[in-house]
Amino acid sequence: MKAHFKIRGHHISCPPRFYHGGYDKRFAENMKEVVMYIRKNPDVKIKLLSGKPDSLCEKCPNLYKGECVQSPEIGKWVVMQDKKVLKYMKFKPNTIHTAREIYSMSMEKINPKTIRKVCKGCIFLDNCVKVGINNSFRKDLSKN
Repeated sequence: MKAHFKIRGHHISCPPRFYHGGYDKRFAENMKEVVMYIRKNPDVKIKLLSGKPDSLCEKCPNLYKGECVQSPEIGKWVVMQDKKVLKYMKFKPNTIHTAREIYSMSMEKINPKTIRKVCKGCIFLDNCVKVGINNSFRKDLSKN
């Protein structure tokens, strides 16, 4: 596993709400691996990206030559969503923070009252609302 990760703005709210689903098995397995590593190593460094594939995109079946090819609309949406979420969270692109810092703030700011607005347009939104924040993720992040 990596010593650090790259996470896109539009993926900031995903790890605390991950429910082991995804586009396909490879994507879901990669997501699970990243989430579990973060849970076990909350001080791992994460570089926040905007408009570029990240550690979660690596196994996405819709990634081709660094671009989302699911559809032109989705490709534009992910880039706009990166900017929107980073701005909402008051993070700058290409800055490095600990997972603890990013996800503690994410769980506070992207909550049941704000998630529909912040994550509007995401195909996983209904699942994230239904599942909510994984209490084990929150507990693991608060260790140490």
